[in-house]
Amino acid sequence: MQVRLADQVASKVEGVRLSLNYSKLSDTVNLLLDAIRHQWHLKLSSLPQTGTINPKVRLNERHQAWVSQYATERGISVASATNLLISEYLAGNTINVLPQASKNPVENLTPTPQLSPPEPTTEKLKGQTLIRNLKL
Repeated sequence: MQVRLADQVASKVEGVRLSLNYSKLSDTVNLLLDAIRHQWHLKLSSLPQTGTINPKVRLNERHQAWVSQYATERGISVASATNLLISEYLAGNTINVLPQASKNPVENLTPTPQLSPPEPTTEKLKGQTLIRNLKL
């Protein structure tokens, strides 16, 4: 999957690429996504920014599913999610990229007393009585 980095994010990632002596911008992006996903603290926020010619990068297969899920949960594109994740990481902010657990309230196992009496219910017809009433 190929995504286009925003100019500001691409220049930051290019600075990281040059500092680490990586040959491709895509390799640097995949390293940063590994760091984000596994919560590594690489301390890259102070690295310089430089321009880049081609801000298109290829996401490794190991990142495609979770970045896509992150994007879907937030209603944004995969490219926007990639830019968001990397820019926040390089700014030193922590991001929770693990799938959001469903927010179901914990069920109370102890019965709660009813404050009002139950409403009177009409008796439902059953079996032969129901069939007899249908024939009328």
